[in-house]
Amino acid sequence: MNTRHRTIWVLLIIFALVSIIAAGIKLVPANKKWQRAKDRAANVQFGTDKELERVIEYLEIRIKDRDNYKFILEEEPMRLTNVLYLTDARGRSLRYRNRGKLRVTHIIDGIQQYAGISYKDKNFTVVVGDSIAGGEVIWIDPTEVVISKGDKEFHYPVAGLTVEKDMTTTAREKRRMY
Repeated sequence: MNTRHRTIWVLLIIFALVSIIAAGIKLVPANKKWQRAKDRAANVQFGTDKELERVIEYLEIRIKDRDNYKFILEEEPMRLTNVLYLTDARGRSLRYRNRGKLRVTHIIDGIQQYAGISYKDKNFTVVVGDSIAGGEVIWIDPTEVVISKGDKEFHYPVAGLTVEKDMTTTAREKRRMY
């Protein structure tokens, strides 16, 4: 072997040793970090399983308690919490009324008569000549409100009042008198 070949082999061995040392210096801290990460992962305890078991146990207890619950209404007629539903004078339920329907809730009889009207979940106060629900209020008396829509007249009695027979003719006669 000549010196040239020896020099090349020495340089290759030195270069290989330097590369191995450099890689070792670079990889040793990464290896330490990896080892610490493995140690931390081994010590981690997931509490979600235990917590989930506690929540499920709590819910199961609540369901059992609800199954054992007996509903008993106290017999106190003056207690307002015992009222199950409300009706008007005609016996119709006040809770399940048609919300889009026009309903006369009250009449205020003074120098000028006002009518309280509930229409589409909104409350209005109207007088003769006002327009509402596509018509014009043409008559207000203590028992009803008359609204004209085009050629037709619609009579709306005050909610909760009993309507007597032939009330519409009485209202028409009153309008003719005034």
